[in-house]
Amino acid sequence: MICRSCGIVNIEGSDRCEECMMPLYNVGGPRSDTTEGLARSVMEDNLSQLEQEFLGVGPAVAALDVIRKMKAARVGCALVLDSGRLVGIFTERDILNKLVGKDAVTESTAVKDLMSANPETLQESDSVATALNKMSMGRYRHIPIQKSDGSYAVTSIKHVLKYIAKEEW
Repeated sequence: MICRSCGIVNIEGSDRCEECMMPLYNVGGPRSDTTEGLARSVMEDNLSQLEQEFLGVGPAVAALDVIRKMKAARVGCALVLDSGRLVGIFTERDILNKLVGKDAVTESTAVKDLMSANPETLQESDSVATALNKMSMGRYRHIPIQKSDGSYAVTSIKHVLKYIAKEEW
């Protein structure tokens, strides 16, 4: 069964696409080859069409320093990289859920102790629809994107909404 969102071939009878997690039972849903405007673009345009941001930090950096950097850069997350490899993401939600109220947090608490380890990532070649689906299913506001050169960036729901709000549709 071919997913109408990402075009991946799935096992017949699957409820959801293995690649983008879109429901496969929605036969009447929009298809990229039969729709126009926004619906077609969301399914065909890849993530390079979205604005992206990047703040990278090492795992040993103090969490409070990372928060200061996030505030100065006006971003909602930082990617935690160890020798260029993505090991985690530190988001506003981590600050709210893990930092606040924790007795053991000190000036020297490392970001690796509070980050969300091994985050899901997308490839730059993935569709905007795939990003929307992953964000919705995982309840993410930010999702790391691995670029073709191996570097990372982050796209967020605000970038997706800006893309959708374009007037040319």
